[in-house]
Amino acid sequence: MTAVQITPVDPADREALLAWNALLRDGYTAGRDAVWWASEESTLAQYGNPKPGRISVLLLARLDDEPVGAAGAEVDPGNPAQVELSVLPGHRRRGVGRALAAAARAALDGHASVVQAETSSEAGVAFARDQGMRIGNQEHRLLRAMPLPPETEAATPAPTPGLEIRTWHGACPEDLVEDWARLTTQMDADVPMGDLTRPASRGEVEDLRRSEQRMDEQGWTLVRGLALLEGTAVGYTEIFVNRHDPEILTQDDTLVERAHRGRGIGRALKLANLENLRAVPEAAQARWIQTYTALDNEPMLALNRSLGFREADVLSILEGTTSGT
Repeated sequence: MTAVQITPVDPADREALLAWNALLRDGYTAGRDAVWWASEESTLAQYGNPKPGRISVLLLARLDDEPVGAAGAEVDPGNPAQVELSVLPGHRRRGVGRALAAAARAALDGHASVVQAETSSEAGVAFARDQGMRIGNQEHRLLRAMPLPPETEAATPAPTPGLEIRTWHGACPEDLVEDWARLTTQMDADVPMGDLTRPASRGEVEDLRRSEQRMDEQGWTLVRGLALLEGTAVGYTEIFVNRHDPEILTQDDTLVERAHRGRGIGRALKLANLENLRAVPEAAQARWIQTYTALDNEPMLALNRSLGFREADVLSILEGTTSGT
């Protein structure tokens, strides 16, 4: 059997970085419907201005000098390492994935003790389990066709007394940033994660502003809505639009504080932000909007279905250690 050659990729080498990103994308999206992947422009911006303190591992696998697989790992201090690994379909079951996984673990030694990875296939789950990982959480990936109709077809909910929805694009307005930071911190604590190790909270205003700046540099337009009940912020939602490649939009977090759930606030937020999306020029080019919802989060699944989303596949998030045991 031909030996697998694993080599690191220098993120400062533009051609090598883009080839690595394309190979990782091709293996990850093969045979799947409408899967988002980072554009060339976003990838160049991400690695051209790395997040302070972040460790990045970029690996390329070859068989007989032919690129056949890739892996990437990112780890922030004190957090689990996030690992992506893919092998082109025609070269699977030849030891490429195992070689990439071993090299990624070795590169992460001393930087992280816990690793997390995602897959949307049974074969991917089986491979990860063979590497000593376990399923920590599972989510539906849901898709909704775009563009939006002239008027959102879902019935507008009866207004909740005292409810105001504020919407905008880009960085959070100064008068709302403390509320936004508080609610995103709560989201970090409330979002269903099964048995997964939770990352550190991202809710400090300073961290929020740095994240907004980095996302803008990488080509993202943040489409956001905040719910205020009698003047108090009780929920938020946001959609990500990549200006370089807007074909697939991402509906990210939606949160309503527990004490105010069941009153139609989440629905009002999502509807208002879909309307808000119309004012983003690049969104007119979108073919899909995708979101993820935990398998057992029936209220959010029902809400997403009522807004036209359908289940596309199931994302399994697995966790293990850098030792592989």
